[in-house]
Amino acid sequence: MSDFRIHTQLFSNLQGPRLRMAKGYDDRNLLDKGKSEKYVTGVFRLPGHAKDFMKLTIRKIAEIANVSRGTVDKVLHNRPGVSEPIREKVKNVASALDYKPNIVGKALAGQQNPKTIGVIVAPDFNPFVEDIKIGVQAAKDEISDYGYNIDMRVLNTLDAQEQINILDSFIENKTDGIALFSIDSDKIRKKVDAIVAEGLPVVTYNSDIQDSNRICFVGQDHYKGGFVAGDLMSNILIESSNVLIITSLLELACHKNRITGFKQAIEEFESKIQITDIVENQDKKQLAFEQTLKYVENYPALNGIYVTGGGVSGVGEALRTIGKHKEIKLICHDLVESTANLMKEGIIDFTICQDPFYHGYKSVKIIFEYLFSGKNPESKFVQTKIDIRSRSNV
Repeated sequence: MSDFRIHTQLFSNLQGPRLRMAKGYDDRNLLDKGKSEKYVTGVFRLPGHAKDFMKLTIRKIAEIANVSRGTVDKVLHNRPGVSEPIREKVKNVASALDYKPNIVGKALAGQQNPKTIGVIVAPDFNPFVEDIKIGVQAAKDEISDYGYNIDMRVLNTLDAQEQINILDSFIENKTDGIALFSIDSDKIRKKVDAIVAEGLPVVTYNSDIQDSNRICFVGQDHYKGGFVAGDLMSNILIESSNVLIITSLLELACHKNRITGFKQAIEEFESKIQITDIVENQDKKQLAFEQTLKYVENYPALNGIYVTGGGVSGVGEALRTIGKHKEIKLICHDLVESTANLMKEGIIDFTICQDPFYHGYKSVKIIFEYLFSGKNPESKFVQTKIDIRSRSNV
């Protein structure tokens, strides 16, 4: 038997400990499947018949499919330059032969020829970004033994040009794949499409670049998240009400979709809510604090605030400062320490969570599996759950 070393890491900060293993694929529920005893030892033994599978070479597939070995290599590694009928034919032959790539050999080869995955992360003045970075690091720990490195860049602003500059830097440095928190602008869309056309996989996460050629998006259905927020606000504001929406940036698809969903909910449920205004704060706490003070002063009838992104702690502090925290209802997204504290005080009524750890983790793993095994993502939209938290379950 051949030994295949793996590394394990226990993340106790998740809901229920999950054991994540660096084996080239992701099984988040392995412990629940009764397989923990086999794997926790840290050594995975390849069964004897695995060696037989590995003898199936590219040459054999090429002979049966009546194509060149170069064509088979392109198909198995998801590279361009093969027509769809031929691609399908080669895949069918490989599937019929139960072809498995030599994982051990590829891991050793990867160490000799390391690859880099570039990751662009939102500005970290939004504290939920820390969970994304932890997810990226968890994925890095799993794939590093296969010769994969992570080049993580944290944005300083929510400016499209800064993002383009980083993408250009990735290309210049011959980065092999990119995970992108994206601003939804034409410039970014064109840049992403150009990168994909060159054969590099791009995965967007948390906020999508709509109508682009990225291979998939990892994140919440933000329209549904906003719809849930509108439903909740409609239930806690019974009488005629006025709601201020504070959003990060309208050029971010996640926030545009949340606002659309929120508006649709208050219309569908025939609530008496009027939207006073929609203002941008770029996830900044201080700006949200100042905006809250201004609108509460100028609009005495204001009795609800919906925050689609970061900066909610600034809103909470402003409401507490002027003694309006019991009168004005507050709904937001994501659960960080400051949000949890405001909920325990009764200042925030609800928050809608989206598992940012998984956004960072899964987007990197999808690119790794695409590059390492030629595996396409299971869907163009890898969706995370909508998790509603209140004071009672925070």
